[in-house]
Amino acid sequence: MKMLVLFYRRIKMMPFLLGLLLLLPCSSFAASFTDPMMPGQDPEVEFRNGFFNLVQSDGCNIHLRLSVTMGGLVTALDRIILSPGCSNVWAPEIHWFGTNWYLYYSLGNPDHPNHRVYVAQSTGTIVYGPYTILGVLFNGYWNIDGSVFAATNGQLYFIFSGSPSGSQQNIYIAPMSNPYTLSGTPVLISQPTLSWETIGTPPSVNEAPFGFTHNGQTFIDYSASGCWTDSYCLGLLTLTGTNLLDPSAWTKSGPVFSQQVGAYGPGHNGIFTDASGQWWNIYHANNLSGQGCGGYRQLRIQRLAWDANGVPVFGAPVPIGSWISDDTNFLAAQFPLMETNGTSAANLIFGTHGTLVGSPVWTKPGLKLNGVTDYVDCGTSIGNDVQTALRLAAWIRADAFVDWASLITKGTNTGPYAMQVWHDGSLRFSANWGAPGGSVGSGVWNSNFKMATNTWYHVAITYDGVTVRFYLNGAVDSSPPATKLRFGVVNEPLTLGVDLPGGDEYFPGTIRDARVYGRALNSAEILVLVNRPPSFTGTPINYTHPAGVTLTVANPATDPDFPAQTLKWSLLASPAGAVINATSGSFSWRPAIAQSPSTNLIAVKVLDNGTPAMSATQNFAVTVTRPQTPALSNAAVSNNLFSLLINGDVGPDYVVETSSNLADAAGWLPIATNFSPSLPFFWTDPVTAIQLQKFYRVHLAP
Repeated sequence: MKMLVLFYRRIKMMPFLLGLLLLLPCSSFAASFTDPMMPGQDPEVEFRNGFFNLVQSDGCNIHLRLSVTMGGLVTALDRIILSPGCSNVWAPEIHWFGTNWYLYYSLGNPDHPNHRVYVAQSTGTIVYGPYTILGVLFNGYWNIDGSVFAATNGQLYFIFSGSPSGSQQNIYIAPMSNPYTLSGTPVLISQPTLSWETIGTPPSVNEAPFGFTHNGQTFIDYSASGCWTDSYCLGLLTLTGTNLLDPSAWTKSGPVFSQQVGAYGPGHNGIFTDASGQWWNIYHANNLSGQGCGGYRQLRIQRLAWDANGVPVFGAPVPIGSWISDDTNFLAAQFPLMETNGTSAANLIFGTHGTLVGSPVWTKPGLKLNGVTDYVDCGTSIGNDVQTALRLAAWIRADAFVDWASLITKGTNTGPYAMQVWHDGSLRFSANWGAPGGSVGSGVWNSNFKMATNTWYHVAITYDGVTVRFYLNGAVDSSPPATKLRFGVVNEPLTLGVDLPGGDEYFPGTIRDARVYGRALNSAEILVLVNRPPSFTGTPINYTHPAGVTLTVANPATDPDFPAQTLKWSLLASPAGAVINATSGSFSWRPAIAQSPSTNLIAVKVLDNGTPAMSATQNFAVTVTRPQTPALSNAAVSNNLFSLLINGDVGPDYVVETSSNLADAAGWLPIATNFSPSLPFFWTDPVTAIQLQKFYRVHLAP
C-alpha cells in the first residue's frame, strides 16, 4: 500500500494538467515575467545556443517549449517530442551530451507501481528530435526522477530516487560510461532520516535529485517529505570528499528551500544558467495550502545565488504575482519620478506603476512629499526577488530631518529592507525588521556622513552578501562590520517616502530616480549611475555642401544627471578650418576651394565635468562640391568706367585681377575681392587717358 500511495499521488493530476496546458493565456514577456509562470510540475530547463528548453509531461507525452527568453516560455509553442505511452510518464529532463540531445523520464505501468527511468536519444542535433528510445537505465528496483550530470572531471553520473524495499525513497548515484549506459552499481547517498524529510510519512521521501557543479564544487539538491504535504522542500548534498561514489563524502543540509505563504510544497526543481552566467532555480509549488501534488501545481523561476564559500543560496519562494527580472543588472524597480502631472508614477522595469497617496506635488525633477501623508505605493509585485544582495539608490533633497523617514521600503507590516533618513541627517539601512518570512539575520546601520537640508544628494546602500556599504554622491562613505543577511519575502507593497512597519514615518522632501537592484553594484558602477554620460539629442545626418559656403551644425546634447553637469564640446576629427564652439556645440566650417571635391569625417565629442568625466561622441560626413568656374561677359565702357558682368555660384569669394601683358604670367595683380556676392554682379574699373591696353580675369578665392 505504501508503494500504491507513491503511485497515486503522481497520476491523479494528469488529465487536469493536460487541460491546463491547452488553455494557457496568450501574453508575452521580454526581460521580465511573473511567478507563477504557468501550470505544471517537475520542471527542468536546459539552456543551449541562446534558447531555453523546457520539458514537461502530461502523463502520456513529453512536451517541449523553446524560447529565447524565460518569460517567453509561457507563450512558446507547446510541442510533443516523444510519446512513450500512457503509462504514467513522470519527471522528464533534457540534456545535451556530446553531439546529441537526451531525454530521461520515468515510465511505469497503469496497473502496477513498477516505474523505471528510461533514456531516449535524438537522431540528430535538433532538439525537437526525432528521438529513439534506448531503454531502461537501471532495472534493479523501483526508481524514478532520473537525472544525469557531469562532474568537475567530465565523468557522467546517473542519480535517481529508488525504493528497493517499498517503504521509503532514497537517493542513489551510479557512474556512466556514456549518456545511456551505467558502468557501476548504484550507491545509496541519502535517506530521509531528518525531521524535515519525513513529514507526511509513510512513505518517507527523498526524490527528484539534480546534480550541478560550480567553481570546482559538486552539489546535488533533492526534494524531501511527501509532495502531498505543504512541507515538501529542497535539501542539499555537498560533496566534501573526492569520490562521488563514497556515501561518507556527501554532507547533507536543509531545508534550503521551503514553504512560504503563497508557495506551498516548493520542490522538484532544476538548475540552469542563462547566457550571462546567471544561475536560476525552476521548481513547482502550490498557491494554496493543502493542494498536494496534483493539478494545482504551478511552475516558478527565481534566481540562485552563491555565498562567500561558493555554496548555493536558494532563498525563499517569492509571493504570488511577483515580477522576476532576468536582465543582467538585476534591476528590480526604477521610478524616475519625472512626470509633470497625474496620480501614478511610472516604473521603467515592469508594467506596474506606483500610485500616489496623499497630495504629492510633481516638481520636475522629482516628486515633493509633505512628510505627513504623502508617499508612493509601488505595489506588492515588485522587489520580492531581492534576497541575497541589493542596492537601493535615489536622488533626494530633504526639507527637514525627522525620526527614521524612509525613502525606499519593502513591506508594510514587516520590512525586509529599507533605506531611511535618520533624524541627524545620516542615511540609515534597516534589514528584516519584524522577522519577515524566509529572513536570515537583521539589524540597522547608519552612515557616517550627515546631509544638509535643501540640498540635492545621490544616496545609495549596497549589500553584497557580506558587507553593508553607504554611498554619498557616488563615493563610499562607510562600511559597517560584516554581517550575514538574507532578506525575507512579504506579499506587501514597496513604498517610496514612507516607513509603515513599526510606526508611520514620512519623508519631507523631494525624491527622484528611486531604484532597487537585486545585486550590489560596485563603486565604479555606482559612479556611472551618479554621473551618467551625456547624450546627443538629435540623429546625425550627412551633408553635401559647396566649397566657399559656411556650414553650421548645432550638435545639441543633454546631461541626464541632476543637477545637470556642465558640458564641453570638442572635435576629435575634422578638416582644416573647421571649428566648434566649446560651450554651445555649434560646429562651423567654410570649406576652401582647394578642399573640393572631397568627403570629410567630422567626429564631435561632448564631455561633462563629473568625476569621473563622462562623454559621448557622434559622427557625420560632409561631402564638399566644387563651384562652377566663374564667367565674364558684357564688357562695356560708359562714363569712363569699364564694366564686366561676373556670374557663377553663390557663396565663394571672387577675386578680380588685371594685367597689361598677357605674356607675363606673374604680372597679374588683384584689384578687387568680392566676398560671397550676390550673383551675377557687375564690376567696374575707371578708364584713364594714358591706358593703352588692359586685360581682366576673375577666379575663386582659395
